[in-house]
Amino acid sequence: MVPVRERLLDAGQALLFEDGFKVLNRGLNVAEIAARAEVSEKTFFATFGDKGRYVEELLVRFNRPPAPRAGTVVDVVEQALAETKGDPRCLLRTVSTWNYELLRGDPATLMQLATLVLGRGHQGAMRRLRQTYAAYDEAGVRVYRSMLARWSASLRAPFTPEQLAVVLTALVEGLCLRHLADPDAVPDTLLGDTVVALVGALLDPEQGHGHVDDAIAPLADEVVRAYRVDRLDGLPENPRNAVIAAARHEFAARGYYATTPDHIAARAGVPLTVLRQLFPVKASIVVGALRPGCGELRSLLDDDLALGVAPRHLLRRHLERLAAFTLGNREFAEALVMAVVHDTATDDTADGISREIDLAGMLVPVVEAGRARGDFGADHDPATLARTLTHSTLLHCLTHRGGTAAEHVDAVEALALHGLLARAAPDERGPR
Repeated sequence: MVPVRERLLDAGQALLFEDGFKVLNRGLNVAEIAARAEVSEKTFFATFGDKGRYVEELLVRFNRPPAPRAGTVVDVVEQALAETKGDPRCLLRTVSTWNYELLRGDPATLMQLATLVLGRGHQGAMRRLRQTYAAYDEAGVRVYRSMLARWSASLRAPFTPEQLAVVLTALVEGLCLRHLADPDAVPDTLLGDTVVALVGALLDPEQGHGHVDDAIAPLADEVVRAYRVDRLDGLPENPRNAVIAAARHEFAARGYYATTPDHIAARAGVPLTVLRQLFPVKASIVVGALRPGCGELRSLLDDDLALGVAPRHLLRRHLERLAAFTLGNREFAEALVMAVVHDTATDDTADGISREIDLAGMLVPVVEAGRARGDFGADHDPATLARTLTHSTLLHCLTHRGGTAAEHVDAVEALALHGLLARAAPDERGPR
């Protein structure tokens, strides 16, 4: 026999869902709940103490696990793979249909909605709801990662499997809700068709670090160009700054290598020929963006040298400025590293960037001054030390998203200047 507590909770839930207007008008009635559960009001209060505790427990109960499924999502996907012979379109439609029919007939969907409507101010109910959604997301992410690996594809930025899980859960729940209100507006095939369209736009089969904007890029580029010509009467007022601003946006969204001059020209609202005249190669945009800040770094460093600031103190001041410069120009600093490290040997682009944006070279006089005073050791070439400190600062700023300029320099100093070992015994030093 069903326990009394469960019967009372079932009765309250049934009253809410069967005649919500009556409950909204008069409130939950203890006598009606007890009668529906076939117990006395005295038993109700003996079980819960008071109506407030009953309501709290009822809210939390709205987020019970979903109804038992004929098979887990993994089992459904594996079966669908066999039935559809691996065709992604058929697979997505088959799994979507299964998910839609499951949620449409599962009272848990309505119960979760009731939690949002009735219990948003109740911490326990909302925590339970978040846990429920987290379980849905975890199951979805496992499947999406498996399918991406099977298809040898990745998702276009900025989407991740975790975000895709949130979106698809919201999509199927939204269609289930609309179906409850207006069944004719939601044909059974709508979810599957939508998922095929969505996933088709998000998939990057070439794994080329594509961006979701690429799915609509041909149309967007033509519309933007037409808009610029029709409405702005030609070029932006400052084409150079417009190109640099557009490159910053595209590098942040796509990364340096996935961004093409066409992407930048379309966003900047300039013809590609104009962009080429201003910046012959993509790397020259990086130089144009970083040159002013680089010049300021050099000027401040030269002033400190002229004023006789102690090398040890000057080194710290410069590295903090370099870290602040990197954090403020993250998109172009990342592009600088990519261009210098990966450009081909037959292209002098990397050498050109290194000459124009010589962040390491400007530190050499500081190291030399420190060696002359005996502050720095003489075991290594000043240029090598300058490159090591500069590159370590750049990479630490780019690979650690949080932290201030001073905190990044603290980390670099801890290893590059103070070393990793607390001490080194003579027999641990090895041959010289």
